[in-house]
Amino acid sequence: MRLALKEVGAGKVVATLLISLVAISLLLAVGFRASTGFVDRLDQQREQQLVGNYIERQAQASIAQLKVQLTWDDAFRAMGRGAPDSAWTDAYIGEFLWTNFGYERLYVVDPGGRALRSWERGRPASDAGYAWVQAQVQRELVRMGQNGTVFGAVAGSRQLADTAWPLDARGRPLTRWGYSLVRIGDRPAVLSVVSILPDDSYGLLTRTPNHLVAVRMIDAAYLQGLSADLMLPGVSLAKGGAQDGQRNSLPLIRGDGRTVGWLEWHTVLRSEMVRDRIRPLFLAYLIFLVALLLGGANVIKMLRTAMHRLRLREAQALHEARHDEMTGLPNRSYFITRLDQELTGLVRRKGRAVAVAFLDFDHFKFINDTLGHPAGDALVRQVADRARRQLPATDLIARLGGDEFVVLRRGAQGQGGISQLGQDLMALFAAPFNIDGRIIDVTASCGISWAPEQGLTAEDLLRNADIALFRAKQRGRGRWRAFTREMEGTVRRRLLLELELRKALQANSLSLAYQPVVASEDGRICGAEALLRWDHPELGSLSPALFVPVAEQAGLMPLLGWWIIGRVFEQRRAWPDVEISINLSPLQLSARGFLDDLAVLVRELRVDPRGITFEVTEGVLMERGTGVFAVLEGLKAMGFGVALDDFGTGYSSLSYLRAFEFDRIKIDRSFVQNIENDLNAHAILKAIVALGQSLDTLTVAEGVETPLQSELVRAAGCELIQGFLFHRPMSAAEFGALLAECAPTASAARTADQRRGRSVRAA
Repeated sequence: MRLALKEVGAGKVVATLLISLVAISLLLAVGFRASTGFVDRLDQQREQQLVGNYIERQAQASIAQLKVQLTWDDAFRAMGRGAPDSAWTDAYIGEFLWTNFGYERLYVVDPGGRALRSWERGRPASDAGYAWVQAQVQRELVRMGQNGTVFGAVAGSRQLADTAWPLDARGRPLTRWGYSLVRIGDRPAVLSVVSILPDDSYGLLTRTPNHLVAVRMIDAAYLQGLSADLMLPGVSLAKGGAQDGQRNSLPLIRGDGRTVGWLEWHTVLRSEMVRDRIRPLFLAYLIFLVALLLGGANVIKMLRTAMHRLRLREAQALHEARHDEMTGLPNRSYFITRLDQELTGLVRRKGRAVAVAFLDFDHFKFINDTLGHPAGDALVRQVADRARRQLPATDLIARLGGDEFVVLRRGAQGQGGISQLGQDLMALFAAPFNIDGRIIDVTASCGISWAPEQGLTAEDLLRNADIALFRAKQRGRGRWRAFTREMEGTVRRRLLLELELRKALQANSLSLAYQPVVASEDGRICGAEALLRWDHPELGSLSPALFVPVAEQAGLMPLLGWWIIGRVFEQRRAWPDVEISINLSPLQLSARGFLDDLAVLVRELRVDPRGITFEVTEGVLMERGTGVFAVLEGLKAMGFGVALDDFGTGYSSLSYLRAFEFDRIKIDRSFVQNIENDLNAHAILKAIVALGQSLDTLTVAEGVETPLQSELVRAAGCELIQGFLFHRPMSAAEFGALLAECAPTASAARTADQRRGRSVRAA
């Protein structure tokens, strides 16, 4: 009986324990489901916020684009008041904004919101389509009339006939703007309204001007860009909103609160990954239950150990998500989070300041190309270590990627604090670095912006610091610059020129001109130099001195250089007896695999290298090191000629001429232009020619423009002459016609002999 009672009591204990454990398991399951559901909702809300912010940023970017085109005296005279000039506006507004920026509908409206001229897809159209947006435009105009949204910082106002117009600190009228979401037919769109202002003759503005209304449809291209930028798969228009485990959506609401459409996309929920990681734990939990009922105390200990390891892995995963793997520094996302926290506290605590410094190395690609990527990685780690040691412990240092670092310093304000931050960062590069036993000197450029004066968001501060960094590199690198508002306009113009250059390369709208080189003894044509030309349809003829630096900074120089080489190779097949010279970019000369790629191009185009000479400057030889001479030797081994360009302009050294046997020395035009009046220039010219003759090398005099200069150059012994006196740069067709007229007798073989300095002197 006692045994039975004990068994019953034990059974009750076991049953009670089992029921309790099952109840606890159910509570855990319900709690887990509720928690993952809460996380799912947070993920969906975050995605909705990202989409909403994207649409707002795109609208503001459109307004900035339109402002550039509409803040213009010609634009104001053509359409800023009264009836627009149809011919002018059709070309510079309707067609231009559709072709370059994709605005499907455009309207010029008067201050009351009445349409004065309309365009659809770049072509003039009737005002019938304006009825879809007229009411919203009028609402935006009322709000804009109260100076609710103004482009720039308002410093004052000027009373016009019907309104007080906002002005900046220099007295310039500021652009009023507004935007809203609208519905046109069955499609949502983004509506932008921007005032038309003069950019110089401010007296033209006497009353509220006309405005330009731009409509960009939220179509497949727009959604594709949104999906790619935000990494949200399958963004599309929907008829209604629905959130579930697979889809997420966002209503598109216009200014009066009405919904004009819905966006829908595939949602990516973190709960699925959590469930995958938790499933093994649930299995372990079931085993734990069975083992507990059987009296397995060891199972409890194992579970506790597993939970501890899980916490360690989660902590490690969180650390890895916030820090850069190579340097151990905070990464971009963590830095932005901390910066946002600092800026939020800055708003609450007046009198505080925060500075952000954007830093990257000078010529880092050259280090990777010459020493290898492992050396570049080692340099990045050493800079990170120096920053930890030398910068104050209160600074937040992060690596954004590659050779880009960013530093957050609290309390840095005023010229003294900003200057100290810049000096501290430059001091990181004062001593050389030891990379695998090699001692190398490295410099860096830095841009600094600060809050609250220059922005209260992480995006604004990082963008402004990046602009200041760009200015530091423009000023020669190895320095820091503080952001100023004037920098924004310069960067915007550079970006516009970069965009136009990319379009020109894609459209193959660049061209080459050829300036002949003649023999000094009889003026016969011995060859020509290929010169890059860019005739922009709106900006006119642009000098290479203007757009080549932009191409170098934008990484377009290799593509541009190969374009020139390819065009010359193709063109020269029509002139087999004439030698063509090509200026070789420093970036191409030091690029890895340049000789291999050049050999492939020679085989594909079946070009004879003996008729082509590559020109390099003395500065390239000094900056790029001994590796350049190996490339030059490779060019000569392939049959190309090599000329030393701009000789005597600051880096002249006989060591270059001893280290490499150049086919030609091109005497810089500065020694020719004043040769009639400067005896020293004439003496230097004769010395350079004598040096070339002693080295059995041809000399070419550039910039000969007068008969007297020609006689003096010939008397000095120069074998070849190039200048406006004989021929100006001309198109390929003009050069071909000139060759046919002059009937040159020089052959490719003779050109090869001339490279060795024999043919001309033998004559």
